[in-house]
Amino acid sequence: MSEDFNAKMKLLIKSEKALLSLEMKKKGRQTLWTTLALLAVLVTLIMLNITVYLYLSTTHTPLESAATLTGLNLVVAILFFVIASKQDRGVEAASIEDIRDFAWDQVSTDIDEVKQHATDFKNSVVKVKKTVDSFTTGDAFGFKKVLPIITTLIDLNKKK
Repeated sequence: MSEDFNAKMKLLIKSEKALLSLEMKKKGRQTLWTTLALLAVLVTLIMLNITVYLYLSTTHTPLESAATLTGLNLVVAILFFVIASKQDRGVEAASIEDIRDFAWDQVSTDIDEVKQHATDFKNSVVKVKKTVDSFTTGDAFGFKKVLPIITTLIDLNKKK
């Protein structure tokens, strides 16, 4: 059982390591996309703001031009953040989670089995102790209850 338990624990550890690796890859991709989004937003804002402001300032007031640029900047930033948040761990994560859950079930079954064996052993020890205690206190087979009768019979026999 020990080798089987060790194999299950190794499987559990490997699946947890694989899930952690996938999670780290996901976080890395998210960080990369967020960084790219921020850089793109910066460059876009600088270039687009200059171009659009110059164009709008010919037809609108400076205040209207600035408000329009602000709205465009916000839309671009939201677009990149939505793309960054859509990253996931991939299809292999579900398989690894299934393996991990199976390993946890197996390990918990083994642990429950060991607990049951320990409880059974404890109950056996308690029974043996009670039996030994009953012999050492003279209470085996109800001997203590019969003892006064036996001593009375012995006393009567001595008088004869």
